[in-house]
Amino acid sequence: MSMPILSLTDAQQLIVGHCSTLGPETIPLPDAAGRIAAQAIKATRAVPDFARSAMDGYAVNSHDLTSSAEAVSLPVTGEIAAGTTDLPKFSRKTAIAIMTGGALPLGANQIVPFEHCQRAENLVLVHSPPRPGAFIRAKGTDLAARQTIVQAGAKIEVQHLPLLAESGMAKVSVVSRPELAIICTGSELLDTLDTPETGQIIGGNRFLLAALITNAGAIPRDLGLVADECDRIVAILKDALRSPAQGVITTGGMGPGNYDLLPQAFAKLGIHPVYTALAVRPGRSTMFGLYNGKPIFALPGPPPAVFLLFHELVLPALRKMQGQRQPLPPLVRATLTTPILLKKTGLLNLKGAVVRLNGKTLTARPAGKNEAANAIIHLPSNRKHLLAGEEVSLLLCTPDRF
Repeated sequence: MSMPILSLTDAQQLIVGHCSTLGPETIPLPDAAGRIAAQAIKATRAVPDFARSAMDGYAVNSHDLTSSAEAVSLPVTGEIAAGTTDLPKFSRKTAIAIMTGGALPLGANQIVPFEHCQRAENLVLVHSPPRPGAFIRAKGTDLAARQTIVQAGAKIEVQHLPLLAESGMAKVSVVSRPELAIICTGSELLDTLDTPETGQIIGGNRFLLAALITNAGAIPRDLGLVADECDRIVAILKDALRSPAQGVITTGGMGPGNYDLLPQAFAKLGIHPVYTALAVRPGRSTMFGLYNGKPIFALPGPPPAVFLLFHELVLPALRKMQGQRQPLPPLVRATLTTPILLKKTGLLNLKGAVVRLNGKTLTARPAGKNEAANAIIHLPSNRKHLLAGEEVSLLLCTPDRF
């Protein structure tokens, strides 16, 4: 019995629904950037956890200053550098020289910058009105103790690292990285060390997929190339399913031809197919299956199709496995700068695109043959010709850059 041909949206929902978030692991702070927080990460202490000077100047008490034009003369009784822990005692009607970052001595409530003062021996003439709290970074200005720095399911960004460090975090709890096994099928495929003869090509999908999986925060496990022989494909798939990898991705062997053997291999191994065809071009011949809960993606062979379908089908699974709160990012709207003419209608068409932010407007055009796409245009199934200036929906491949 043939299975229904699914829409891309239905397929994505099924994929995400069949994938589970992995368990947590604790890693050192230097390794945390780009990982997903397994739980809310809260400050263990306030940042800063003491009041400190925001300027080079003098620590004074504002009650000892005057709001008139007359300067106040105060004896200088000590100095506090950044990092000083043994603070000199502060007394009323005196001043203590203090550097940026130095801890505020008890009793002082204002910093007067050096440029508002004149120093003569052990006296300082202060030309500054009373301004309690001036040029002081109060305790907890950046973070209160127990304040959330990174929410559960959010990516730990590089900007979080100083806050995490200052708040006393040497290690953090993150979602484990999923591992995805890669199998590239095709008797015509050779390794990079081989010299192809007529009819043979060097297999590039393994490098494409390894990089895409790594960029998604996951770990690639390249199981190499396999010829178009069902027994060989079954054997290597069996190795992948028994490996520690949380999922498997194959390329090639998915068309209607005599050597398109992935559906046979799925059946022999008892891999349960969730869908076997999609109403999308490229990608009509794709499969998604489960083996003991482990997701298996079977994609067509051409690298441009692999790139597009990885972002649409595999990436949401990897995001869900890593506990990201929005595994299916929403499509955005952009204005076409060049027209698009399609050969066929009837299916949703995916097309690699170059997107730019021009002022406040997102613009898109189809990517050239050897040009790196940073988005995927979703072209409606009933349109063959789209004009420059029209709005289109697209998936950003690198949403962090916009």
